[in-house]
Amino acid sequence: MKLNFSKVLYGFVIMTLYLIIGIFTLLKFWYFQSEPNSTMVFFGVAVILYGLFRGYRSYMASQTPKDEMDEAD
Repeated sequence: MKLNFSKVLYGFVIMTLYLIIGIFTLLKFWYFQSEPNSTMVFFGVAVILYGLFRGYRSYMASQTPKDEMDEAD
C-alpha cells in the first residue's frame, strides 16, 4: 500500500481540528461558564490528547521510507 500525500495531509488536518475543538472546550470551561463543570475539562484534555495521537500517527506514516512502501505492494 503506497502512502500518498493526500492521506498524510488529511491526518494533519484532522489533528488540527481535534486540537481546536479541545482548546475551545477548555476556553469555554475557563472563561464562558458561570458554573464550572469538571466534565468539560476531562473532555477537552481527552480530545487534545487524541489529536496529538493522530498527529503522531500521521507523522510516523509520512516518515515511512520509500523502499518499505514499495515492498508492501
